[in-house]
Amino acid sequence: MQETFFPHYIKIVRKINLQKESETIASARAVWYNGDMAEKFYGRKITDLVAVQKIVTLHYQQLRAGYRSEVESHDFWELIYADRHGVIADMGGTEAAVAQGEAAFIQPNLPHFVICPEDSNIFIVSFACKSRAMEHFRGVVPVPPSRRALLQAIMTEAYGTFDIPDFDPALRRLELLPEPSLGGEQAIKNMLELFLIYMLRKETAHTERYFVSEFESSDDLEEAIVRYLSEHLYEPFSLGGLCGELHYGKTRLCTFFKERTGQTIYQTYLAMKTDEAKVLIRRGLSPSEVSEKLGYSSLSHFVSTFKKSVGCTPRAYALGMQK
Repeated sequence: MQETFFPHYIKIVRKINLQKESETIASARAVWYNGDMAEKFYGRKITDLVAVQKIVTLHYQQLRAGYRSEVESHDFWELIYADRHGVIADMGGTEAAVAQGEAAFIQPNLPHFVICPEDSNIFIVSFACKSRAMEHFRGVVPVPPSRRALLQAIMTEAYGTFDIPDFDPALRRLELLPEPSLGGEQAIKNMLELFLIYMLRKETAHTERYFVSEFESSDDLEEAIVRYLSEHLYEPFSLGGLCGELHYGKTRLCTFFKERTGQTIYQTYLAMKTDEAKVLIRRGLSPSEVSEKLGYSSLSHFVSTFKKSVGCTPRAYALGMQK
């Protein structure tokens, strides 16, 4: 028999009837035969847990403190993700705080609007999806850092596919760029579906135990550490949380970072937190407000940490800004 490098597959489609709970379901099954070996291969029909039919709008908005959007209601889903600082989402007359790193899922036909107590950046995607699994999403939910990368990828893909204005809360229709990214619309749909599927899965220690953290380079790992720290400046430091997110042991991660930067992870975190405190002080917040907002254990702890880093107290720094 002549050797066959590319087996010839003959596709045979036949109808079969399956009876389940007194209900007959007609479905198609594909069978492939591998040359003369008569080996059968059965194609499996894929079940969609979440299927996005349409992408309606995509926004990335940098909002000023005091901003309040118009009340709106529509027959599709809307996701509002707080990328920098937080906002308040009024959903059906109920106000809910959406902190940085959280997302508000607004179901179809629910009147809603957004209020910004401070300068904030939000990412909004609205989409049509009739999947029953969407019933799980209600109100505000935290988005794990590992899932936020998908939202970033969606927005990056959107800028290469659609003509998106810098700021247009009244955007009602997405227009393609003259030369959109190849497959951009499908990529956005697929990544959004993947994000929703991952959000539906329960994050447990059991499932996380088998993940292996892989970074292509040391630069990628260092960047991931700094990104995690920047996303958790408004809460107490947790080395365990960082190691759990990146799937690295504490000793290995701390040694790596110290060798790369010359500073400990905690020192870097405090420096970033101090820089954020400066920003808040320049916005007019009092030392006690900054201390509470950034999650310090006490005002005295904040003052001593700030003074050690900056060389003066927060109050003295604020007075210096006024001169």
